[in-house]
Amino acid sequence: MKGSQKPHVVLLPFPAMGHSIPFLDLARLLALNGAAVSCVTTGANASRLEGAMAESQSAGLDIRSVLLTTPAVEGLPEGRESADVLPPELIDLLFSFAEKLAEPFERWLHQQLQQEQEETGRSPPVCIISDIMMPWTIQIGEKYGVPRVLFNTCGAFAMTLLYSVSASLTHNTLQKEGDSVVLSMNLPIPLRLNKNEIAANFFEPDMSNRRQRFVVRSLQSLSHGWGMLINTFEDLEPQHLSHFRSLTGKPIWSIGPVLPPNFAGKAGRGKMADISEDELVQWLDSQGPRSVLYVSFGSQTFLSERQTVALARGLEASEQPFVWAIKVAPKLESATTSDMPGTDADIQDYLPYGFEDRMKNKGLGLMIWGWAPQLLILSHQSVGAFMTHSGWNSTLESITLGVPLITWPMFGDQHFNSKQVAEQFRTGVQFCQHKDGIPEEERVKEVVRFVLTEDEGQKMRNCAEKLKEMASKAVREGGSSQTNLQAFVSDMQKLTIMRSHNSEKQIGDT
Repeated sequence: MKGSQKPHVVLLPFPAMGHSIPFLDLARLLALNGAAVSCVTTGANASRLEGAMAESQSAGLDIRSVLLTTPAVEGLPEGRESADVLPPELIDLLFSFAEKLAEPFERWLHQQLQQEQEETGRSPPVCIISDIMMPWTIQIGEKYGVPRVLFNTCGAFAMTLLYSVSASLTHNTLQKEGDSVVLSMNLPIPLRLNKNEIAANFFEPDMSNRRQRFVVRSLQSLSHGWGMLINTFEDLEPQHLSHFRSLTGKPIWSIGPVLPPNFAGKAGRGKMADISEDELVQWLDSQGPRSVLYVSFGSQTFLSERQTVALARGLEASEQPFVWAIKVAPKLESATTSDMPGTDADIQDYLPYGFEDRMKNKGLGLMIWGWAPQLLILSHQSVGAFMTHSGWNSTLESITLGVPLITWPMFGDQHFNSKQVAEQFRTGVQFCQHKDGIPEEERVKEVVRFVLTEDEGQKMRNCAEKLKEMASKAVREGGSSQTNLQAFVSDMQKLTIMRSHNSEKQIGDT
């Protein structure tokens, strides 16, 4: 595609690794399908994705990183504007930071629209693809006549529920019956949710609270904008996609799983791993097929000492081999964003005495202190189950690689994802709930053995293998996700050409 005809799309994720990584994966796919991409971010987040960005550019993909001026937020340490390097007590400041990004982003967009193509080597931005957590992009897009498209890092089931909750809040139709919540909008499946499965602020949102105000505003922005890209695929969530389309009345392109090309076995995605690839692969190679449990709760979940001890004792009692990516909450005294949150000594204090040495000596446990190369681990033949917080990125990666799940949802859409995994996909089982829950040691032991060694676990693996094949089919040439992605890029190309012709006509009329 000629440079003058390439649609120039602008990507703007929320400043958190769980959002930035799928946005970068989306950037690669858009560029592979003929788009020019600008990834807008700030210094702290850009530095953590440098390797993956450089790899994409060296492959000839038309992706550029755009660094916005970092706005100052009182109480937010300089260079720490990313969710995975902020102490939990400061996370609310990130919502203020996200809101303040509107001004530098608007300045940059205005500049891009004013510049001649000869100066930039690209056509002007034709579309803003933003995170749901950046609701102000609607107003900026409307002001400059640039369509805003949402990219949802949740699945269709979770988005349908969140949209329904948002509508119920708007119309005051959210009902409570005892310990359950009833959603008034018709859903494709009957549903009652425990109160713990919907954030407490949905019941009586306090609009003076920074986080609650931000979340409600973000959800209510779902009904605005030009359309939506969603990280799922048609065969995985057909009913929910159909229902969500009918609810929003907007174009919705299912384009998942959004993963880098030839992703299986990749170690370099997001941050650099805190373990050597050789050491990790050698340990995995020493284990039997489908015998290993991988344990990770994402970049924004930090277990307490009680939770860590209970989980460790349960894992040890299960006598099943495991890889555990473990970390504690970041501390302000960490010098830079490249530092691992906490220290080895901090983490060791959380574990039962001698735990790591016992597991290492028995060949049963490999500890990763910090960031783990998740795709490499999940794609290894020795891995038979994944203990997870049920974030959608992790859920979809497990589906793509055919790995059953053992879930402990903490917050947000994770409760919805866990319910979906157990009741609809039938590829997992939940063993604990909520970020304050304390897992029972016996329950941990039982559920690990159940999934890895018993017949019911084999049934889950069979279901997971079927979903794996569906996912592979979706992203192949002619598959639903690849077709939808190409259709979206084609729409953007047509819009680019139309605007170019209109601009030339205006010049000719002067």
